[in-house]
Amino acid sequence: MSENNNIPNSLRSKSYFRKMLFILMFVQILDAYVTIFPGSIPSFIAAEFLSTYSTEQQNSIMAFAGSIVSIGMYFLFFSQYLSDKLGRKKMLAITTFGMAFASLGMFLSINYIMYQSFVFILYFFFSSDIWVIIINEESESKKRAYYSNIIPLVGLTGPVLMVISRFIFATGGNTFWRGIAIIPMILGFSLTLLIMLRLKETSKYEQMKSTGEFSSRTFFEDLKSIFQTEEKKSYIFMLVISFLFGFSNLFIGLFEKYIADVGTINQTLVTYLFLLTIFSVMAAYLINGFLADRIGRKPLLYLWSCLLPVSVLIWVIGALQPNAILYVFIGYPISHVSFWGLWGIIRLTTLELVPTDRRGTGVGFRGLINSIGATIGLLLSSFIILLVGLGTTFIIFVLFNLLMIPFSAFLVRETKGVDLKDIK
Repeated sequence: MSENNNIPNSLRSKSYFRKMLFILMFVQILDAYVTIFPGSIPSFIAAEFLSTYSTEQQNSIMAFAGSIVSIGMYFLFFSQYLSDKLGRKKMLAITTFGMAFASLGMFLSINYIMYQSFVFILYFFFSSDIWVIIINEESESKKRAYYSNIIPLVGLTGPVLMVISRFIFATGGNTFWRGIAIIPMILGFSLTLLIMLRLKETSKYEQMKSTGEFSSRTFFEDLKSIFQTEEKKSYIFMLVISFLFGFSNLFIGLFEKYIADVGTINQTLVTYLFLLTIFSVMAAYLINGFLADRIGRKPLLYLWSCLLPVSVLIWVIGALQPNAILYVFIGYPISHVSFWGLWGIIRLTTLELVPTDRRGTGVGFRGLINSIGATIGLLLSSFIILLVGLGTTFIIFVLFNLLMIPFSAFLVRETKGVDLKDIK
């Protein structure tokens, strides 16, 4: 069977598909690792670089810095837009290189500004979702949700590796948090070479590119075009939902700092907790993978949107109780099931509302809106933390997830079973 780049997807050989799947799984391993890496060490960063400030001042500074570095995620829109212009393969290689380079910079950091500068660069590239576009364009329509969740399921090897690194380098008396950056440095630079040498451009992209339609549009025409589709109303409200998702989930980046401040759970138990959350994320991917193509995307969005605030309440309040371990070890994993389950449904639904010739642009713009929500949420929270504390701030913001339910129920189309080639 031929593996020529220009042939239809139906003629791609099974051996090439397996090879592509293997590479994308390792890309997600890298992505998942660096996504949670900064959120696993804020107490160590504060101890090394912000020790002259009080606890609440540290938390406020870190939330404010988070709002600034989150602007780096705005570049995700351009990386996904460029995947329409330059191709999926080239942008996938650029993002893996960027994650490795940022990890190297974090490893070498000598002060807080330098560290946050490289976190800012990391945000350019992680969670770019180029792999999501690739696997969806190379999969059968009836298996899109399956592969879109199997790859991140395997990608949970990344957090496992991160937890192992945290056990080795950041648990006990002598901590060396920089050691956690070693694996993404090695994996990222290696994957960049592998992608450039072994991966092909997607068949659907090659077919779209051969028409010349996309390349003839300017940037502003491309941007305007994502609001000129048959599903523009649904797409617009998925942007609103994405904004709320970014705005409301402050706890993801500062959970470890909150637990360290409260002091009812030691760092060894926190590391075990991070290990437990990996299985929680696995559960989220499995639930989405097996149910999204059966019951639809929207019922799962309702489930995760409700469960997320409830779970945050459990561990925020529970961490203050004498039996804090029980509450936190139940509540926080549920938060991860809900957070990543909701993230996956938002990502998949948005992708299924945009035509091939503007899919990268549409998915990227959703990511931009999500990032703007995160910036605004972190910026506002940096002031609220000084008034009510970190835990109460978590609760205030996470309640905004509930607004996603009416928006999805009344204003977004169910995309289960949609054939990507029929989207116009």
